[in-house]
Amino acid sequence: MKEVFDFYSPTSLKSYNLDETMRYQLNMLDTLDVFTRKHSEHVANITCRLCEYLHLKKSFTIYATMCAYLHDIGKLFIPSSILQKPAKLTDEEYEIMKKHTTIGYEMCMKDRKLQPYAAGPLYHHEALNGTGYPQRFKRK
Repeated sequence: MKEVFDFYSPTSLKSYNLDETMRYQLNMLDTLDVFTRKHSEHVANITCRLCEYLHLKKSFTIYATMCAYLHDIGKLFIPSSILQKPAKLTDEEYEIMKKHTTIGYEMCMKDRKLQPYAAGPLYHHEALNGTGYPQRFKRK
């Protein structure tokens, strides 16, 4: 019988307990923007489930899951008028929003417990064709 894999099941994710520092950061994000907090949890859950589905090492699964939890942590410093704007962002607002990647990276680098996960915030909007940000990586 073929295994059915539920990528949205939070069962496995709960086994990767966040330490106090990460819980604090995510709770701060929750006070500013509940949508972003829920989004971060969903991204972490799917990341965790994909790693398990691919039978990746537990240490990598934990690393990737933590990066996913923290990927939007830089949005703590994006004005709520932009973060929660119901309409399309202007070009200027979009440029401000894009800064959440480098802000999140800098936040992680300032905290020894979060430093290992700084790649999550920095690279999560990169694309292999060079259209991503902030570094516009392009596959050779």
